[in-house]
Amino acid sequence: MWTGDEADRPPLDIDARWIRVTEVRSPFVLFEFTIGDPDLTVELIMPYPAFEEFRRVQHAIVDISPEAAAPLRALAARTPAAVAM
Repeated sequence: MWTGDEADRPPLDIDARWIRVTEVRSPFVLFEFTIGDPDLTVELIMPYPAFEEFRRVQHAIVDISPEAAAPLRALAARTPAAVAM
């Protein structure tokens, strides 16, 4: 959260997007999605194929928590390529 003077606040870059995968509850991926500013973060949950499409469409920088890395790889391996798009 910005705590400085509003006049000094950097401009919002709505093209900057991040995804942080926090957990996998097969077949779902739980993640945080941020646009432009950490104050603009939402928590989302999607089936893996929808998550992959969302990630691709948003052109987001992806970060995966250490706890979610192995389960996400396993989920990706179990998802047919045609479904994962």
